[in-house]
Amino acid sequence: MYMHCYLKYMKAVSTLIICFFAPALFAQTISGKVSCDGKGIKDVVVTDGIHFAQTNHKGEYIIPMTDNASFVYLSTPAGYLPQREYSMPLFYQPIQTGKVTGYDFELKRNPYDDNTHTFMVHADAQLFKKDNLQPYNQILDDCIDFIETKKGKEIFGIDCGDLVGDKPELYPDYIRSLNRLDIPFYRVIGNHDMTLYGRSHETSYRKFEEIFGPSYYSFNKGKAHYIVLNDVFYLARDYFYAGYIEEKLLSWLEQDLSYIKEGSLVFVAMHIPSRLEVGQIPFEYSNANIAGRVSNAAFLYEILKPYRAHLLTGHTHYNRNLEHSEQLFEHITAAVCGTWWQGTVCLDGTPQGYGVYEVDNDHVTWYFKSAGFPKEYQMRAYAPGSSKEYPDDVIANIWNWDVKWKVEWLENGKVMGEMIRFSMCDPAAEALCADKEKLEFKWISATPNEHMFRATVKDKNAKIEVIATDRFGNIYRANLNNNK
Repeated sequence: MYMHCYLKYMKAVSTLIICFFAPALFAQTISGKVSCDGKGIKDVVVTDGIHFAQTNHKGEYIIPMTDNASFVYLSTPAGYLPQREYSMPLFYQPIQTGKVTGYDFELKRNPYDDNTHTFMVHADAQLFKKDNLQPYNQILDDCIDFIETKKGKEIFGIDCGDLVGDKPELYPDYIRSLNRLDIPFYRVIGNHDMTLYGRSHETSYRKFEEIFGPSYYSFNKGKAHYIVLNDVFYLARDYFYAGYIEEKLLSWLEQDLSYIKEGSLVFVAMHIPSRLEVGQIPFEYSNANIAGRVSNAAFLYEILKPYRAHLLTGHTHYNRNLEHSEQLFEHITAAVCGTWWQGTVCLDGTPQGYGVYEVDNDHVTWYFKSAGFPKEYQMRAYAPGSSKEYPDDVIANIWNWDVKWKVEWLENGKVMGEMIRFSMCDPAAEALCADKEKLEFKWISATPNEHMFRATVKDKNAKIEVIATDRFGNIYRANLNNNK
């Protein structure tokens, strides 16, 4: 609390200093204007990735020029939209050598009330060859159908990284495909989006930023604040990386959030999950610990404490929801590519698809949308005999499960009780990954997951049904007689 108030105080002081004494304090500054319909917009937050400023009543801003800063960009205010080229929101401008003024932004008024809005979360499209584009576009066909259901309402997308599979030459194809959706998509850099074999971490995101703009930034929709972070730290050796948020970004994040009212709804999109479980485990020097989660996540959590925050991550190729605290939720989104475009389910049996988040003022609900299936398709049930360990049990995989769900089973329409959650590989994912002859990548294997459920049936001849109720009271059913 003290730190937040201190940052707000320093922000006000620094704004006054920059506005009135910048020429005396700094060798050079950059400046511009933010407007809509030719009229300046007050209090828009502008940054170069290090320093911040707010526009005055005329929409003007001035920022000290920072060595090595690549962009000047906005935290687009609620009620407005940046210019865009198809799916590419243009909330930034590259800083040009010798240019210190004229970094102007013309925003558009949002034609919709963005206090109520929807966003889609993609993760790990991981296009590694041209042949992947055909199945990728099939997933996007489903997205287009979904977008049509939101006609006349505010909707946008966030892609949580690994847009391509170490193939930057496929960025144009990725962009052209996603442009078909004709909504803004905000991108996160993933480990397979890095430029490899450079001499430092700072070289790893240059190509990504050349195409998509800053690798960390923020924007606003209604009462919600959105942040994108780069948590993939390249170790400057071959393709090795760590889940780590460097001090520059943590400092930038503290400043960015100093403009946001405490208690606000905040979404933070990153590629690598902050953690893969609730609670901090002992650290070990292993690839799973170093590259699979953010090693300094505790400091991110501390910064986010004053807010109701949701982390949006990917990377794992499985789906998982973690409630780190009452104020902090993490959504790990399964891969759009499934098993690297070699099957229609992910390593945990989650179908190819994407997350859907519906925000109404400061309230958010969510679900996972399986491509090619209706919204109601939220689980897959298996008859007894599907598990070697529990051969007499009915098994269910409920991929978007979290601790507030209730999972029961019925025999001939009668509720028999709650099912037991346990860890195992999804049978469909296991079968897919076991057929090595059909796999292009032989190292792929199914991953045990924590959203499997089982129950020992009383009557093996009965009609068996699984019924799951999510945290929002929505009820989903799976009948073993018509299992998909």
